[in-house]
Amino acid sequence: MMMEDWLLYLLIVAAIGIGWWLGRRELSGGPGNVPPETLGPNYYNGLNYLLNEEPDRAVAAFIQELEVNQDTLETHLALGGLLRRRGELEKAVTVHENILAHAQLEKSAMLNVKLELARDYLLAGLLDRAEELSLTLSQESGEIRQQAHRITLEIYEREKEWRQAIEVAKLLAVGDDCKQYEKAISHYYCEIAEDWLNRKDPEKARQAIREAIGHDAVNARASLILGRIDVSEGLYREAIAALTRIKDQEAVYVPESLSQLKIAHEKGGRPPEELRSYLEECLKVVPSISIVLALATSMRDEIGDEAMAKYIANHLKHNPTIRGLTQLIDLHVDNTSGVAKQNLTILRSFAEALVADKPAYRCHECGYEGKKMFWHCPSCKDWATIKPIFGLEGE
Repeated sequence: MMMEDWLLYLLIVAAIGIGWWLGRRELSGGPGNVPPETLGPNYYNGLNYLLNEEPDRAVAAFIQELEVNQDTLETHLALGGLLRRRGELEKAVTVHENILAHAQLEKSAMLNVKLELARDYLLAGLLDRAEELSLTLSQESGEIRQQAHRITLEIYEREKEWRQAIEVAKLLAVGDDCKQYEKAISHYYCEIAEDWLNRKDPEKARQAIREAIGHDAVNARASLILGRIDVSEGLYREAIAALTRIKDQEAVYVPESLSQLKIAHEKGGRPPEELRSYLEECLKVVPSISIVLALATSMRDEIGDEAMAKYIANHLKHNPTIRGLTQLIDLHVDNTSGVAKQNLTILRSFAEALVADKPAYRCHECGYEGKKMFWHCPSCKDWATIKPIFGLEGE
């Protein structure tokens, strides 16, 4: 059963339970009896809408009929939560705003409702309202304050307000959550560095990267950006040092560094054997076709196309990839003619078609897939969880 189905089921049970309980109070005749009009027709209409999976119509019925109090709060919250998960954000806002407008609840309950409303605003893209409410809640203490900080942090991430995000993340970087938020802060500084690079200010970009490394010394992204800065300033030895650290930080990102690493070696006048030795070491850690092709290309002038094709083929026997196959076909096409060349060209087009719409990257937390590399997952919002896909259709 899907999560939405469970929520709907629980909401129905809660609504029935409240109806039964109020009915019992009505019949008790005691001091706490409830007048007969407590359960009016709109209440039963609302329950009927829930049973028929029409929560949008249930909203109006429950808001009109079911008084908001400590006894009915859970039903209202369950309805609001269900609507938010179904994407009915305007109706979720209506439910939570109705609670705040009419309920006489304990302070802790009211604060929790405000948190839910802040989440509604955030998902609905009403970032100003979400920020105003979350900043107010962050003045409270305990878990409410922490939850409010998390909402505020997501707002600043969406708005790309990285400096403000850093300040909030520092408040959250305590206890068991310290490593998670230190990692996020490191990426915020990487975002700032990228911005300075786009503005053609490498020195300020370098300062931001120093901060990024200070918060997460194994952040491969920081090494990638530092390598780019060094290449742009002609500091090729320093660029090589930065980029080759990635193998020990997180080797799956080595393919992302190859273009800058090649430039640094060529313009820095480094011997080809130095780059090959490094790439061979990388292959022992991560069997990437990008690394294989970079190695093969660096040897092409010395060993020729035939030996290069054999080198790639040997790798494909153990780690087959369509991308490697297309490169192998290209090498053979260059040395064939007539019908054989036509057939190889057709085979290559088929191979390309197989991976044309296939994702190249996948988030290891939520499974999000795409053809473009993102350091911040668009789905689960985690940092550095998207990595190249390995296998037949990937690396």
